[in-house]
Amino acid sequence: MKHAITTAAILLSAATAQAEDRALIIGIDSYSQPLNGAANDAVRFAGTITEVWDFPTQGITTLTNAAATSDAIMTALIDELVGKTSPGDRAILYFAGNGTRLPDGQPALIAHDADALLGKIPSDVIADILDLIPDRDVTVIIDAGFDGRADLIGSTLPRGVAGGLSADATAFGVGAAPRTIWNAAQAGQFAWEDIDRGVFTHALTKAMTLKDGDANADDNITNAELLDHLTAQTSLWCDTNPTCLAEGRGFSPTFAGPLDTTILTKPAPVAAPAPVTDPILPASSAPATYQETLGFVTDLFAPSNDAGLALGMTNGPNPQVGDIVAFKVSSDRPGQLVLLDVDPAGHLAQVFPSRLVPDGTTQIAAGATLTIPNGRSANGKPIRLRVSEPAGQGLLLAVLVEDDVAALTDILPASIANGAIPDAGQYLYAISQDLLARQADPTNPIRWSATYLPYQIQP
Repeated sequence: MKHAITTAAILLSAATAQAEDRALIIGIDSYSQPLNGAANDAVRFAGTITEVWDFPTQGITTLTNAAATSDAIMTALIDELVGKTSPGDRAILYFAGNGTRLPDGQPALIAHDADALLGKIPSDVIADILDLIPDRDVTVIIDAGFDGRADLIGSTLPRGVAGGLSADATAFGVGAAPRTIWNAAQAGQFAWEDIDRGVFTHALTKAMTLKDGDANADDNITNAELLDHLTAQTSLWCDTNPTCLAEGRGFSPTFAGPLDTTILTKPAPVAAPAPVTDPILPASSAPATYQETLGFVTDLFAPSNDAGLALGMTNGPNPQVGDIVAFKVSSDRPGQLVLLDVDPAGHLAQVFPSRLVPDGTTQIAAGATLTIPNGRSANGKPIRLRVSEPAGQGLLLAVLVEDDVAALTDILPASIANGAIPDAGQYLYAISQDLLARQADPTNPIRWSATYLPYQIQP
């Protein structure tokens, strides 16, 4: 049974997504008075729920700019969230863009075709449709304001056009059926952007990935704690932004839903490997090629770990042939990650990112723990790793690049994409030299870290 959904649960719940879960994610910048970061926010949010909440990519419909017409939004809302979910499934509606108030005083979302007859989508229309699925776990997230101005153009601007809501206005999306709702701003406030992103969405996704907000340090985060955290973050931004401060309206989110629901039990941190001062010597029966490869790793990779990279195997470093295994990687710094395997035969394979999940990301957030594998195959089923022959000694090598490198996988041999390749030591030596050369590049140096984990496959 899934936990009751909340917006933060979108982000933070440990529940496993089912194939019927659906998310409709909308971001619109291209209005007559354009926004700067709504489309980016939509893409970031889609990636975040996939990475952090294990949300299936095939269950996410993302509409940005010209694709986000009122007809496309309504069609996706009905076909995806209503038509393709079952009782107990998660249904998520996220919108970043402009909001307004209709002549009857009702708040409305502004689609890309804002001037069309149905280009403004009223709150009660959204609420009525979501009321059709009261037995789903429904969450609505609106990064838009309904009391905005289109004349504030500059480094920051509000999401919204002329309108104005009464102080007792309900959150956008509230209906007869229970659901969890987050709005970026309260009635009478603007929902602000900061250069290329919405302030609220940035604070929310950051809280998701870093698991911030545990005010009482009990390793559990409730909706109330997350609301306090997001309120503090958005208010701090407004207090330090001259334009927002000059408006004198404040900036803090609106929430509707169960405040006392626990939305995250923070996982225990992965223990960092003990510092390696000398190479870990393999058993005397290990091939000489393995000893040579281990020497490359301990001499050339292990000393570089400023990011505090840690690597562990869920069922210990002595799995048996046929076991299902997973790996956990944590880092004190953000960056792009690659996990390599040197099997007992001396072959080198890329474990993460997996070619079976071509749209997966290699990004790991600061302070986060990444479980591998964490993707799904084309048919929506979770990918699992099974230990295979040969038995013997091998090692895992995790490499993290902190800087904005086009792709960490550029350093890997092209042939690795087609499966394991022989002569692991030769390739690892070449990879280390490439990393060291980039680190020493005076024009564009990179920062990288590595750690490794020897293992012994039992027959």
